Amino acid sequence: MPDFALTIVLLFWIFDFWRYVSYFCGLRSKIPVDFVWTTTCWPLPFSPSSEPWHKRNLFTLQLGWGVDQVVGGFGDDPGVKAQTLNLIRSVRTVMRVPLIIQEEGKSHRMHKSGKKGRGFNPLPTDKEDTSTGRGKSTAATSSMAGRRALKAVLIDLSGTLHIEDTAVPGAQDALNRLRQAAVAVKFVTNTTKESKRNLLERLQRLNFDLQEKEIFTSLSAAKSLLEQKQLRPLLLVEDSALEDFTGIDTSEPNAVVVGLAPDQFNYQTLNRAFRMILDGASLIAIHKARYYKRKDGLALGPGPFVTGLEYATDCKATVVGKPEKTFFTQALSDLRCSPSEAVMIGDDARDDVGGAQNAGMLGILVRTGKYRDGDEKKIDPPPYLTCDTFPDAVEHILQNLL
Repeated sequence: MPDFALTIVLLFWIFDFWRYVSYFCGLRSKIPVDFVWTTTCWPLPFSPSSEPWHKRNLFTLQLGWGVDQVVGGFGDDPGVKAQTLNLIRSVRTVMRVPLIIQEEGKSHRMHKSGKKGRGFNPLPTDKEDTSTGRGKSTAATSSMAGRRALKAVLIDLSGTLHIEDTAVPGAQDALNRLRQAAVAVKFVTNTTKESKRNLLERLQRLNFDLQEKEIFTSLSAAKSLLEQKQLRPLLLVEDSALEDFTGIDTSEPNAVVVGLAPDQFNYQTLNRAFRMILDGASLIAIHKARYYKRKDGLALGPGPFVTGLEYATDCKATVVGKPEKTFFTQALSDLRCSPSEAVMIGDDARDDVGGAQNAGMLGILVRTGKYRDGDEKKIDPPPYLTCDTFPDAVEHILQNLL
């Protein structure tokens, strides 16, 4: 009879221990009342101390403590600590939730390789540091826990892989490494200053390995919209981009299409567009980027000019490029994957990362191109990850998402 009673007690301990692990690994949203009562009455068998669980420092993990504090709750035995840490790491790996190690008051993501990287904190905290990529932890955790295996990576071009005719250091090799993984790659861009063919030639001169069919541009999305609605546009785009509108009737225009066209942004042309819109023409923005990166610094994008026309005509433009949800879903359509199976890498917090995450993807922000200090704090939810360059983003994907 005593053996039977002891067996029952041990089963209760094992059951409570599993529920404890599931809570702190993100599988359970809160600790059940009966669990707190049971562990208060029965000390965990893995602890050398008989002190009730609710009186230990372990209880404060609810306030955002890290894994070191979790392991510390089991005593000082290094063997027990190692086994507990391995158990938590295994559960997090299965659930695709990142493991956070606390070190000197700073949180770090522990990669499979053992290297530390910047990521979001899946444990609830009062202080959020979005400057290092850690944002609202609860939203980030739930999005990771429910995600499917990664099937596609969407990559921005200008500012992420290159700046005009200069490649981001290491970007070519990083792209080649990504292509060797079991994941589809597609390039998505709001670039409107040149056609897809010209853009491809520029990238190939920079030794990037890609094909024209892998590039999805906002020019392509704009052309599809014009064909769908049978509109005849006044095209405010650069001459080098006009070939992407081959086959579109531009006689007697009944729509205004605005891209990045510095040579077109003069008073005479903008005033013509203004009058057309007042007379009932549709206003279509290929995208509304506020600025972009050139070799000589930041430069105005088409967004300010579109907004000026909206203000003057009291109308709202139809936007077809990033950050629109339809742009991302169109880009993924031929890859046969859902947004929950894709990640976006870009230098624009609002258009690249914010747009992708609003569409259901993960967003990785890189600190190149148009990025400015603190951009990751300007979107909600914040980026899944913020890192220095495209090669760093690829390294994270290879180590943590595949």
